[in-house]
Amino acid sequence: MTTIRFTTCLLAIAASSSGLAAQELLSHADIPGVFRAGECHEAPFPAQLPALDSVVDSASLAGGLQALGVNKRVVFQLRPGGSGPGPHVRVVEKKVSDQIADSSARLVEAMLRPMPPDSSRIFRLHIEMDHALTMRLERSRVCAANPGPKNPETQTVRMQTDSAADSRRAFEDASVRRRTIVARLLLDTYGQIVLMQLVRSSGDRGLDDQVKAAIRERVYTPTTIDGVTVAAWVEMRGDQ
Repeated sequence: MTTIRFTTCLLAIAASSSGLAAQELLSHADIPGVFRAGECHEAPFPAQLPALDSVVDSASLAGGLQALGVNKRVVFQLRPGGSGPGPHVRVVEKKVSDQIADSSARLVEAMLRPMPPDSSRIFRLHIEMDHALTMRLERSRVCAANPGPKNPETQTVRMQTDSAADSRRAFEDASVRRRTIVARLLLDTYGQIVLMQLVRSSGDRGLDDQVKAAIRERVYTPTTIDGVTVAAWVEMRGDQ
């Protein structure tokens, strides 16, 4: 009896550990949200852009940028709540020299206010010099992973002449049901599938399996945010 209880306990612990590991893997994305494959949009995060001065010491930054000679547009991606030792500021767009852009990025990094780690704190700092230097926060741009061409499929169907109409209707019905299938993919920074979840079934397990197999065979470009590759959840409808 003791052995049986001990074994049951081990199985329960293993199941619990497996569930926790799965939850950790499910949440393993560099940016929050799910994005429609092949589409580009403004990032829906953070829910509301913060006030500029809550992110950077804007007065000191403005003086430093003018001292560096920033006299044209430069746009930075900010990750003020980013974790890890790497830089939290990256140049996205510039009309100044490389040297001024790099020096400006280091200055912005130094002027970031402390924030707790949060993957949704990713946005842009847009700096423009017209009659005076102006700064504003903007949303980043996310381009979801783009699936490559489908593998060519050839099907040969033998049928009696009087069953051609029925077969055609069955094929059209399968095509309609195929488009109702919705799958979500966690793709890494190389566009490789880490996880796949079936969100909406066609009601036909065989058809679901066909679509999932076709999705796995595709080659994907990785998702990007402001041109930087990230791991992210992407939604596929049918095998589009």
